[in-house]
Amino acid sequence: MNGSEPEISPSPYDRVLYPSYARAQTHPDRAATIATLLGMTPAPVQHCRFLEIGCGNGSNLCPIAFGLPSSQFLGLDSAGIPIARARDMAANLGLKNVEFLQADILEAPGGLGEFDYIVCHGVYSWVPAKVRERIMGLCHEHLAPHGVAFISYNAYPGNHLNQMVRSMLLYHVRGFSDPQEQVKQGIALARFIAESQGEPDAYRTLIKEELDRFVRVNPNYLFHDALAEVNEPSYFHEFVEHATRHGLQYLAEADFHEMLDRQFKPEVARTLDQIAADRIEREQYLDFLKCRRFRQTLLCHEAVRLDLSLKPQLARNLVVASSAQATGQTPNLASGTVTEFKASNGASIRTNSPISKAAFQVLSGLWPQPIAFPDLLDRARAVLQEVPGQKPGEREEEMLELGKTSLQGYAAGLVELHSYHPAYVDRVSDRPVASALARWQATHGDFVTTLYHQTMRLEDKLARELLPLLDGTRDRNRLTECLLELKDARSQPAIASALASGDHRQAMIFMAAQLEANLVKLARTGLLTG
Repeated sequence: MNGSEPEISPSPYDRVLYPSYARAQTHPDRAATIATLLGMTPAPVQHCRFLEIGCGNGSNLCPIAFGLPSSQFLGLDSAGIPIARARDMAANLGLKNVEFLQADILEAPGGLGEFDYIVCHGVYSWVPAKVRERIMGLCHEHLAPHGVAFISYNAYPGNHLNQMVRSMLLYHVRGFSDPQEQVKQGIALARFIAESQGEPDAYRTLIKEELDRFVRVNPNYLFHDALAEVNEPSYFHEFVEHATRHGLQYLAEADFHEMLDRQFKPEVARTLDQIAADRIEREQYLDFLKCRRFRQTLLCHEAVRLDLSLKPQLARNLVVASSAQATGQTPNLASGTVTEFKASNGASIRTNSPISKAAFQVLSGLWPQPIAFPDLLDRARAVLQEVPGQKPGEREEEMLELGKTSLQGYAAGLVELHSYHPAYVDRVSDRPVASALARWQATHGDFVTTLYHQTMRLEDKLARELLPLLDGTRDRNRLTECLLELKDARSQPAIASALASGDHRQAMIFMAAQLEANLVKLARTGLLTG
Protein backbone atom coordinates (compact mmCIF):
# COMPACT_ATOMS: atom_id res chain seq x y z
CA MET A 1 0.00 0.00 0.00
CA ASN A 2 2.87 2.38 0.80
CA GLY A 3 4.28 2.16 -2.73
CA SER A 4 1.08 3.50 -4.30
CA GLU A 5 0.73 6.59 -2.11
CA PRO A 6 -0.02 9.75 -4.14
CA GLU A 7 1.94 12.99 -3.98
CA ILE A 8 0.58 15.13 -1.14
CA SER A 9 1.21 18.82 -0.55
CA PRO A 10 3.26 19.60 2.58
CA SER A 11 1.04 19.75 5.64
CA PRO A 12 1.18 22.40 8.41
CA TYR A 13 2.06 19.42 10.59
CA ASP A 14 5.24 19.00 8.53
CA ARG A 15 6.17 22.66 9.00
CA VAL A 16 5.55 22.62 12.76
CA LEU A 17 5.58 19.20 14.41
CA TYR A 18 2.71 18.51 16.77
CA PRO A 19 3.60 17.26 20.27
CA SER A 20 1.97 13.84 20.56
CA TYR A 21 1.55 11.33 23.39
CA ALA A 22 -0.47 8.23 24.20
CA ARG A 23 -4.03 9.06 25.25
CA ALA A 24 -5.78 6.53 27.47
CA GLN A 25 -9.25 7.57 26.32
CA THR A 26 -8.45 6.53 22.73
CA HIS A 27 -7.47 2.96 23.62
CA PRO A 28 -10.02 0.42 22.33
CA ASP A 29 -10.38 -0.85 25.89
CA ARG A 30 -12.16 2.39 26.85
CA ALA A 31 -14.66 2.07 24.00
CA ALA A 32 -15.13 -1.67 24.58
CA THR A 33 -15.85 -1.17 28.29
CA ILE A 34 -18.44 1.55 27.75
CA ALA A 35 -20.05 -0.27 24.84
CA THR A 36 -20.37 -3.40 26.99
CA LEU A 37 -21.97 -1.44 29.84
CA LEU A 38 -24.51 0.06 27.41
CA GLY A 39 -25.67 -3.24 25.97
CA MET A 40 -23.41 -3.71 22.96
CA THR A 41 -21.24 -6.71 22.12
CA PRO A 42 -18.01 -5.05 20.94
CA ALA A 43 -15.08 -7.03 19.57
CA PRO A 44 -12.56 -8.09 22.23
CA VAL A 45 -9.67 -5.67 22.12
CA GLN A 46 -7.16 -8.53 22.08
CA HIS A 47 -8.46 -9.53 18.62
CA CYS A 48 -9.74 -6.44 16.83
CA ARG A 49 -9.13 -4.15 13.85
CA PHE A 50 -8.40 -0.52 14.72
CA LEU A 51 -8.13 2.60 12.55
CA GLU A 52 -6.72 5.94 13.69
CA ILE A 53 -7.54 8.90 11.44
CA GLY A 54 -4.94 11.61 12.01
CA CYS A 55 -2.40 9.29 13.68
CA GLY A 56 0.50 11.79 13.56
CA ASN A 57 3.86 10.33 14.56
CA GLY A 58 2.42 7.11 15.97
CA SER A 59 2.96 8.05 19.63
CA ASN A 60 -0.58 6.91 20.40
CA LEU A 61 -1.06 4.07 17.92
CA CYS A 62 2.27 2.25 18.29
CA PRO A 63 1.86 1.72 22.06
CA ILE A 64 -1.64 0.31 21.51
CA ALA A 65 -0.34 -2.04 18.81
CA PHE A 66 2.55 -3.04 21.08
CA GLY A 67 0.20 -3.98 23.91
CA LEU A 68 -2.25 -5.88 21.67
CA PRO A 69 -0.04 -8.00 19.39
CA SER A 70 -2.91 -10.15 18.09
CA SER A 71 -4.91 -7.14 16.83
CA GLN A 72 -4.42 -5.24 13.58
CA PHE A 73 -3.88 -1.46 13.32
CA LEU A 74 -3.87 1.15 10.58
CA GLY A 75 -2.83 4.79 10.96
CA LEU A 76 -3.84 7.43 8.44
CA ASP A 77 -2.32 10.92 8.20
CA SER A 78 -1.58 13.48 5.47
CA ALA A 79 1.69 14.76 6.99
CA GLY A 80 4.80 13.08 5.64
CA ILE A 81 7.31 13.73 8.43
CA PRO A 82 5.04 12.40 11.24
CA ILE A 83 4.17 9.31 9.15
CA ALA A 84 7.88 8.65 8.57
CA ARG A 85 8.51 8.90 12.30
CA ALA A 86 5.59 6.58 13.02
CA ARG A 87 7.00 3.97 10.64
CA ASP A 88 10.43 4.33 12.22
CA MET A 89 8.97 3.79 15.70
CA ALA A 90 7.08 0.69 14.55
CA ALA A 91 10.20 -0.70 12.86
CA ASN A 92 12.36 -0.13 15.93
CA LEU A 93 9.80 -1.93 18.09
CA GLY A 94 9.48 -4.78 15.61
CA LEU A 95 5.72 -4.26 15.25
CA LYS A 96 4.23 -6.39 12.49
CA ASN A 97 0.58 -5.59 13.29
CA VAL A 98 0.52 -1.87 12.45
CA GLU A 99 0.69 -0.03 9.14
CA PHE A 100 0.91 3.71 8.48
CA LEU A 101 -0.56 5.28 5.37
CA GLN A 102 0.11 8.83 4.19
CA ALA A 103 -3.09 10.03 2.56
CA ASP A 104 -5.45 12.97 2.59
CA ILE A 105 -8.71 12.16 4.39
CA LEU A 106 -10.68 13.24 1.32
CA GLU A 107 -8.71 10.81 -0.81
CA ALA A 108 -8.47 7.86 1.58
CA PRO A 109 -8.15 4.75 -0.60
CA GLY A 110 -10.89 2.20 -0.95
CA GLY A 111 -10.49 -1.31 0.33
CA LEU A 112 -9.55 -0.27 3.85
CA GLY A 113 -11.93 -2.91 5.17
CA GLU A 114 -13.98 -3.04 8.34
CA PHE A 115 -12.77 -1.82 11.73
CA ASP A 116 -14.04 -2.62 15.21
CA TYR A 117 -12.72 0.67 16.56
CA ILE A 118 -12.06 3.98 14.80
CA VAL A 119 -10.36 6.93 16.48
CA CYS A 120 -10.16 10.50 15.17
CA HIS A 121 -8.58 12.65 17.87
CA GLY A 122 -7.79 16.34 17.43
CA VAL A 123 -8.91 16.56 13.79
CA TYR A 124 -12.66 17.24 13.46
CA SER A 125 -12.66 20.89 14.60
CA TRP A 126 -9.49 21.77 12.70
CA VAL A 127 -10.51 20.80 9.17
CA PRO A 128 -12.96 22.30 6.62
CA ALA A 129 -16.60 21.21 6.51
CA LYS A 130 -16.07 18.85 3.56
CA VAL A 131 -13.36 17.00 5.50
CA ARG A 132 -15.63 16.72 8.55
CA GLU A 133 -18.22 15.19 6.24
CA ARG A 134 -15.68 12.64 5.05
CA ILE A 135 -14.65 11.77 8.62
CA MET A 136 -18.24 10.86 9.43
CA GLY A 137 -18.54 9.05 6.11
CA LEU A 138 -15.44 6.95 6.83
CA CYS A 139 -16.80 6.04 10.27
CA HIS A 140 -20.13 4.91 8.80
CA GLU A 141 -18.59 3.02 5.87
CA HIS A 142 -15.81 1.21 7.72
CA LEU A 143 -17.23 0.65 11.22
CA ALA A 144 -18.18 -2.94 12.10
CA PRO A 145 -21.86 -3.55 13.04
CA HIS A 146 -21.02 -3.39 16.76
CA GLY A 147 -18.02 -1.14 16.29
CA VAL A 148 -17.34 2.10 18.16
CA ALA A 149 -15.96 5.35 16.77
CA PHE A 150 -14.22 8.00 18.88
CA ILE A 151 -14.21 11.62 17.67
CA SER A 152 -12.92 14.55 19.73
CA TYR A 153 -13.77 18.17 19.00
CA ASN A 154 -13.88 21.67 20.43
CA ALA A 155 -17.29 22.41 21.93
CA TYR A 156 -19.46 25.39 22.62
CA PRO A 157 -20.28 27.22 24.81
CA GLY A 158 -16.83 26.93 26.42
CA ASN A 159 -15.00 27.77 23.22
CA HIS A 160 -16.67 31.13 22.64
CA LEU A 161 -14.00 32.79 24.79
CA ASN A 162 -11.29 30.77 23.07
CA GLN A 163 -12.55 31.97 19.69
CA MET A 164 -12.45 35.58 20.85
CA VAL A 165 -8.81 35.28 21.90
CA ARG A 166 -7.99 33.35 18.73
CA SER A 167 -9.34 36.23 16.61
CA MET A 168 -7.12 38.68 18.49
CA LEU A 169 -4.01 36.56 17.91
CA LEU A 170 -4.84 35.96 14.24
CA TYR A 171 -5.21 39.71 13.72
CA HIS A 172 -1.84 40.37 15.32
CA VAL A 173 0.10 37.72 13.35
CA ARG A 174 -1.58 38.39 9.98
CA GLY A 175 1.57 39.99 8.54
CA PHE A 176 3.94 37.15 9.49
CA SER A 177 4.41 34.10 7.26
CA ASP A 178 6.99 32.19 9.28
CA PRO A 179 5.26 29.77 11.71
CA GLN A 180 7.84 30.28 14.46
CA GLU A 181 7.46 34.06 14.23
CA GLN A 182 3.67 33.68 14.31
CA VAL A 183 3.92 31.68 17.51
CA LYS A 184 6.38 34.16 19.03
CA GLN A 185 4.17 37.12 18.19
CA GLY A 186 1.01 35.34 19.33
CA ILE A 187 2.51 34.57 22.73
CA ALA A 188 3.82 38.12 23.04
CA LEU A 189 0.37 39.59 22.39
CA ALA A 190 -1.31 37.16 24.77
CA ARG A 191 1.17 38.03 27.50
CA PHE A 192 0.81 41.78 26.84
CA ILE A 193 -3.00 41.71 27.08
CA ALA A 194 -3.02 39.38 30.09
CA GLU A 195 -0.53 41.48 32.05
CA SER A 196 -2.19 44.78 31.12
CA GLN A 197 -5.49 44.11 32.86
CA GLY A 198 -6.21 46.44 35.77
CA GLU A 199 -8.86 46.13 38.46
CA PRO A 200 -10.69 42.82 37.99
CA ASP A 201 -14.13 42.78 36.49
CA ALA A 202 -15.98 39.99 34.67
CA TYR A 203 -14.29 40.65 31.31
CA ARG A 204 -10.79 41.15 32.69
CA THR A 205 -10.98 38.01 34.84
CA LEU A 206 -12.17 35.79 32.00
CA ILE A 207 -9.84 37.20 29.38
CA LYS A 208 -6.78 37.01 31.65
CA GLU A 209 -7.46 33.35 32.52
CA GLU A 210 -7.87 32.46 28.85
CA LEU A 211 -4.78 34.37 27.75
CA ASP A 212 -2.71 32.90 30.57
CA ARG A 213 -3.68 29.45 29.25
CA PHE A 214 -2.38 30.36 25.78
CA VAL A 215 0.91 31.58 27.25
CA ARG A 216 1.43 28.35 29.21
CA VAL A 217 0.86 25.83 26.41
CA ASN A 218 3.52 24.29 24.22
CA PRO A 219 4.24 26.77 21.37
CA ASN A 220 3.53 24.09 18.78
CA TYR A 221 0.09 23.51 20.30
CA LEU A 222 -0.56 27.23 19.97
CA PHE A 223 0.27 27.15 16.27
CA HIS A 224 -2.02 24.20 15.51
CA ASP A 225 -4.87 25.36 17.76
CA ALA A 226 -5.22 29.12 18.18
CA LEU A 227 -3.40 30.02 14.96
CA ALA A 228 -4.78 27.19 12.81
CA GLU A 229 -6.40 28.13 9.51
CA VAL A 230 -9.55 26.30 10.65
CA ASN A 231 -10.80 25.94 14.21
CA GLU A 232 -14.56 25.52 14.28
CA PRO A 233 -16.13 24.34 17.56
CA SER A 234 -19.55 22.69 17.56
CA TYR A 235 -22.47 22.57 19.92
CA PHE A 236 -23.05 19.00 21.04
CA HIS A 237 -26.48 18.79 19.41
CA GLU A 238 -24.97 19.94 16.10
CA PHE A 239 -22.33 17.22 16.27
CA VAL A 240 -24.96 14.54 17.02
CA GLU A 241 -27.13 15.80 14.15
CA HIS A 242 -24.11 15.49 11.86
CA ALA A 243 -23.49 11.93 13.03
CA THR A 244 -27.16 11.05 12.58
CA ARG A 245 -27.09 12.17 8.95
CA HIS A 246 -24.40 9.55 8.41
CA GLY A 247 -26.29 6.69 10.06
CA LEU A 248 -24.49 6.95 13.41
CA GLN A 249 -25.86 7.48 16.91
CA TYR A 250 -24.52 8.87 20.16
CA LEU A 251 -23.18 6.18 22.48
CA ALA A 252 -21.45 8.03 25.32
CA GLU A 253 -18.47 10.17 26.28
CA ALA A 254 -15.08 8.48 26.45
CA ASP A 255 -14.78 9.97 29.96
CA PHE A 256 -17.97 8.33 31.18
CA HIS A 257 -18.26 10.39 34.35
CA GLU A 258 -18.53 13.59 32.27
CA MET A 259 -22.08 12.56 31.36
CA LEU A 260 -23.32 12.73 34.94
CA ASP A 261 -24.73 15.63 36.95
CA ARG A 262 -23.29 14.57 40.33
CA GLN A 263 -21.50 17.89 40.82
CA PHE A 264 -24.79 19.78 40.95
CA LYS A 265 -27.46 19.97 43.64
CA PRO A 266 -30.40 17.52 43.42
CA GLU A 267 -32.76 20.28 42.34
CA VAL A 268 -30.55 20.89 39.28
CA ALA A 269 -30.94 17.27 38.23
CA ARG A 270 -34.72 17.49 38.69
CA THR A 271 -34.87 20.59 36.51
CA LEU A 272 -32.81 18.87 33.83
CA ASP A 273 -35.31 15.99 33.88
CA GLN A 274 -38.10 18.49 33.26
CA ILE A 275 -36.56 20.52 30.44
CA ALA A 276 -34.64 17.79 28.56
CA ALA A 277 -36.76 15.60 26.32
CA ASP A 278 -34.03 12.98 25.81
CA ARG A 279 -30.40 12.20 26.66
CA ILE A 280 -29.13 14.36 23.78
CA GLU A 281 -30.90 17.43 25.12
CA ARG A 282 -29.75 16.59 28.64
CA GLU A 283 -26.13 16.42 27.46
CA GLN A 284 -26.54 19.77 25.71
CA TYR A 285 -27.93 21.42 28.82
CA LEU A 286 -25.08 19.91 30.86
CA ASP A 287 -22.66 21.59 28.44
CA PHE A 288 -24.41 24.89 29.18
CA LEU A 289 -24.09 24.27 32.92
CA LYS A 290 -20.45 23.19 32.75
CA CYS A 291 -19.42 25.63 30.01
CA ARG A 292 -17.82 22.64 28.34
CA ARG A 293 -15.09 23.41 25.82
CA PHE A 294 -14.00 19.96 24.61
CA ARG A 295 -15.72 16.65 23.99
CA GLN A 296 -14.53 13.12 23.32
CA THR A 297 -17.59 11.40 21.94
CA LEU A 298 -18.23 7.74 21.16
CA LEU A 299 -20.55 6.81 18.27
CA CYS A 300 -22.01 3.56 16.98
CA HIS A 301 -24.34 2.55 14.14
CA GLU A 302 -27.91 3.79 14.45
CA ALA A 303 -29.21 0.21 14.12
CA VAL A 304 -27.62 -0.81 17.44
CA ARG A 305 -30.09 -1.04 20.32
CA LEU A 306 -28.60 0.38 23.48
CA ASP A 307 -29.45 -0.54 27.06
CA LEU A 308 -28.80 2.43 29.35
CA SER A 309 -29.85 0.71 32.58
CA LEU A 310 -26.26 -0.19 33.67
CA LYS A 311 -27.00 -3.67 35.02
CA PRO A 312 -24.74 -4.57 38.00
CA GLN A 313 -24.04 -8.07 36.68
CA LEU A 314 -22.18 -6.56 33.70
CA ALA A 315 -19.30 -5.74 36.03
CA ARG A 316 -18.46 -9.40 36.64
CA ASN A 317 -16.59 -9.66 33.31
CA LEU A 318 -14.60 -6.45 33.77
CA VAL A 319 -11.34 -5.46 35.44
CA VAL A 320 -11.38 -2.89 38.27
CA ALA A 321 -8.94 -0.30 39.64
CA SER A 322 -9.33 2.59 42.07
CA SER A 323 -7.19 4.88 44.20
CA ALA A 324 -10.13 5.59 46.54
CA GLN A 325 -9.45 5.58 50.26
CA ALA A 326 -11.74 6.14 53.21
CA THR A 327 -11.82 9.72 54.41
CA GLY A 328 -11.24 10.10 58.12
CA GLN A 329 -10.83 7.01 60.26
CA THR A 330 -10.55 3.41 59.06
CA PRO A 331 -14.01 2.22 57.93
CA ASN A 332 -15.97 -0.09 60.19
CA LEU A 333 -16.45 -3.01 57.79
CA ALA A 334 -18.71 -4.96 60.13
CA SER A 335 -21.39 -2.33 60.49
CA GLY A 336 -23.81 -0.63 58.14
CA THR A 337 -22.36 2.79 58.90
CA VAL A 338 -21.81 5.07 55.91
CA THR A 339 -18.20 5.65 54.85
CA GLU A 340 -17.01 8.15 52.27
CA PHE A 341 -14.28 7.07 49.87
CA LYS A 342 -12.29 9.65 47.93
CA ALA A 343 -9.97 9.06 44.97
CA SER A 344 -6.78 10.91 44.10
CA ASN A 345 -8.65 12.87 41.41
CA GLY A 346 -11.09 14.26 44.01
CA ALA A 347 -14.06 12.06 43.06
CA SER A 348 -15.93 10.55 46.00
CA ILE A 349 -18.71 8.12 46.89
CA ARG A 350 -20.52 7.17 50.08
CA THR A 351 -21.54 3.61 50.89
CA ASN A 352 -22.68 1.51 53.86
CA SER A 353 -22.12 -1.79 52.04
CA PRO A 354 -19.59 -4.02 53.88
CA ILE A 355 -18.49 -5.80 50.69
CA SER A 356 -18.00 -2.49 48.88
CA LYS A 357 -15.99 -1.00 51.75
CA ALA A 358 -13.79 -4.10 51.86
CA ALA A 359 -13.32 -3.93 48.08
CA PHE A 360 -12.17 -0.31 48.21
CA GLN A 361 -9.69 -1.31 50.89
CA VAL A 362 -8.32 -4.01 48.56
CA LEU A 363 -8.22 -1.68 45.55
CA SER A 364 -6.38 1.12 47.34
CA GLY A 365 -3.66 -1.35 48.30
CA LEU A 366 -3.25 -2.42 44.68
CA TRP A 367 -3.47 0.97 42.98
CA PRO A 368 -2.68 1.67 40.16
CA GLN A 369 -2.86 -2.01 39.27
CA PRO A 370 -6.24 -3.41 38.18
CA ILE A 371 -7.81 -6.66 39.32
CA ALA A 372 -10.42 -8.88 37.68
CA PHE A 373 -13.84 -8.39 39.26
CA PRO A 374 -14.25 -12.04 40.45
CA ASP A 375 -10.83 -11.87 42.13
CA LEU A 376 -11.74 -8.55 43.75
CA LEU A 377 -14.95 -10.08 45.08
CA ASP A 378 -13.05 -13.07 46.52
CA ARG A 379 -10.45 -10.85 48.20
CA ALA A 380 -13.09 -8.51 49.61
CA ARG A 381 -15.01 -11.50 51.02
CA ALA A 382 -11.79 -12.79 52.58
CA VAL A 383 -11.25 -9.38 54.24
CA LEU A 384 -14.77 -9.48 55.70
CA GLN A 385 -14.29 -13.01 57.03
CA GLU A 386 -11.47 -11.70 59.22
CA VAL A 387 -13.78 -9.14 60.84
CA PRO A 388 -15.07 -10.33 64.25
CA GLY A 389 -18.83 -10.86 64.27
CA GLN A 390 -19.18 -10.37 60.50
CA LYS A 391 -21.43 -13.01 58.95
CA PRO A 392 -20.48 -13.84 55.35
CA GLY A 393 -23.19 -13.02 52.85
CA GLU A 394 -24.36 -14.95 49.82
CA ARG A 395 -21.79 -14.69 47.04
CA GLU A 396 -24.37 -13.83 44.37
CA GLU A 397 -25.89 -11.07 46.50
CA GLU A 398 -22.48 -9.61 47.29
CA MET A 399 -21.54 -9.82 43.60
CA LEU A 400 -24.58 -7.72 42.67
CA GLU A 401 -23.91 -5.27 45.50
CA LEU A 402 -20.27 -4.84 44.52
CA GLY A 403 -21.24 -4.61 40.85
CA LYS A 404 -23.69 -1.83 41.67
CA THR A 405 -21.06 0.09 43.64
CA SER A 406 -18.45 -0.43 40.91
CA LEU A 407 -20.77 1.06 38.29
CA GLN A 408 -21.68 3.95 40.57
CA GLY A 409 -17.97 4.56 41.20
CA TYR A 410 -17.25 4.41 37.48
CA ALA A 411 -19.98 6.93 36.75
CA ALA A 412 -18.53 9.20 39.44
CA GLY A 413 -14.97 8.97 38.07
CA LEU A 414 -13.87 7.15 41.23
CA VAL A 415 -13.40 3.68 39.74
CA GLU A 416 -11.69 2.55 36.55
CA LEU A 417 -13.28 -0.32 34.63
CA HIS A 418 -11.51 -2.20 31.86
CA SER A 419 -12.45 -4.92 29.41
CA TYR A 420 -9.12 -6.77 29.65
CA HIS A 421 -6.01 -7.10 31.79
CA PRO A 422 -2.78 -5.76 30.20
CA ALA A 423 0.20 -8.13 29.99
CA TYR A 424 2.42 -6.67 32.70
CA VAL A 425 3.96 -8.10 35.86
CA ASP A 426 3.52 -6.56 39.29
CA ARG A 427 6.52 -8.20 40.95
CA VAL A 428 10.16 -7.56 40.20
CA SER A 429 12.06 -10.64 38.96
CA ASP A 430 15.73 -11.43 39.51
CA ARG A 431 16.52 -10.12 36.03
CA PRO A 432 13.86 -7.42 35.51
CA VAL A 433 12.47 -6.75 32.05
CA ALA A 434 10.85 -3.45 31.14
CA SER A 435 8.61 -3.30 28.09
CA ALA A 436 10.55 -2.84 24.85
CA LEU A 437 8.29 0.15 24.21
CA ALA A 438 9.32 1.92 27.42
CA ARG A 439 12.99 1.09 26.87
CA TRP A 440 12.87 2.63 23.39
CA GLN A 441 10.94 5.70 24.55
CA ALA A 442 13.35 6.32 27.44
CA THR A 443 16.20 6.73 24.95
CA HIS A 444 14.19 9.26 22.90
CA GLY A 445 12.71 11.58 25.53
CA ASP A 446 11.28 12.08 29.00
CA PHE A 447 7.90 10.39 28.40
CA VAL A 448 7.08 6.69 28.35
CA THR A 449 3.83 4.81 27.87
CA THR A 450 2.78 2.29 30.48
CA LEU A 451 1.02 -0.95 29.60
CA TYR A 452 -2.14 0.71 30.96
CA HIS A 453 -1.69 3.15 28.01
CA GLN A 454 -0.98 6.02 30.37
CA THR A 455 1.68 8.61 29.58
CA MET A 456 4.26 8.89 32.34
CA ARG A 457 6.98 11.52 32.60
CA LEU A 458 10.36 10.30 33.81
CA GLU A 459 11.22 13.15 36.14
CA ASP A 460 13.86 11.07 37.91
CA LYS A 461 16.99 10.87 35.74
CA LEU A 462 17.94 7.61 37.46
CA ALA A 463 14.70 6.01 36.23
CA ARG A 464 15.35 7.32 32.71
CA GLU A 465 18.84 5.76 32.73
CA LEU A 466 17.56 2.55 34.32
CA LEU A 467 14.80 1.68 31.89
CA PRO A 468 17.00 0.90 28.85
CA LEU A 469 19.06 -1.43 31.04
CA LEU A 470 16.06 -3.60 31.94
CA ASP A 471 16.29 -6.07 29.06
CA GLY A 472 16.50 -9.22 31.20
CA THR A 473 20.27 -9.68 30.86
CA ARG A 474 21.26 -8.02 34.15
CA ASP A 475 20.61 -9.07 37.72
CA ARG A 476 20.26 -6.64 40.64
CA ASN A 477 23.99 -6.56 41.34
CA ARG A 478 24.91 -5.77 37.74
CA LEU A 479 22.17 -3.12 37.49
CA THR A 480 23.50 -1.48 40.66
CA GLU A 481 27.02 -1.40 39.22
CA CYS A 482 25.77 0.11 35.96
CA LEU A 483 23.90 2.87 37.77
CA LEU A 484 26.85 3.56 40.04
CA GLU A 485 28.91 4.40 36.96
CA LEU A 486 26.62 7.31 36.11
CA LYS A 487 27.91 10.81 36.79
CA ASP A 488 24.64 11.92 38.42
CA ALA A 489 24.65 8.89 40.72
CA ARG A 490 28.24 9.40 41.80
CA SER A 491 27.53 13.05 42.64
CA GLN A 492 24.83 12.18 45.20
CA PRO A 493 26.15 13.18 48.66
CA ALA A 494 25.86 9.78 50.34
CA ILE A 495 27.37 7.91 47.40
CA ALA A 496 30.04 10.55 46.78
CA SER A 497 31.06 10.40 50.43
CA ALA A 498 31.30 6.60 50.39
CA LEU A 499 33.36 6.61 47.20
CA ALA A 500 35.63 9.39 48.49
CA SER A 501 36.43 7.26 51.52
CA GLY A 502 37.07 4.22 49.33
CA ASP A 503 34.03 2.37 50.66
CA HIS A 504 32.69 0.93 47.37
CA ARG A 505 30.56 -1.58 49.25
CA GLN A 506 28.67 1.19 51.09
CA ALA A 507 28.16 3.09 47.83
CA MET A 508 26.69 -0.09 46.32
CA ILE A 509 24.32 -0.40 49.29
CA PHE A 510 23.08 3.17 48.83
CA MET A 511 22.59 2.65 45.09
CA ALA A 512 20.92 -0.74 45.55
CA ALA A 513 18.28 0.87 47.76
CA GLN A 514 17.50 3.45 45.05
CA LEU A 515 17.42 0.73 42.42
CA GLU A 516 14.89 -1.30 44.38
CA ALA A 517 12.64 1.71 44.96
CA ASN A 518 12.65 2.48 41.24
CA LEU A 519 11.97 -1.13 40.26
CA VAL A 520 8.97 -1.31 42.59
CA LYS A 521 7.61 1.93 41.15
CA LEU A 522 8.08 0.73 37.57
CA ALA A 523 6.26 -2.51 38.40
CA ARG A 524 3.32 -0.73 40.03
CA THR A 525 2.94 1.66 37.10
CA GLY A 526 2.76 -1.09 34.48
CA LEU A 527 6.18 -0.83 32.86
CA LEU A 528 7.62 -4.29 33.61
CA THR A 529 6.83 -7.37 31.54
CA GLY A 530 8.89 -10.12 33.10
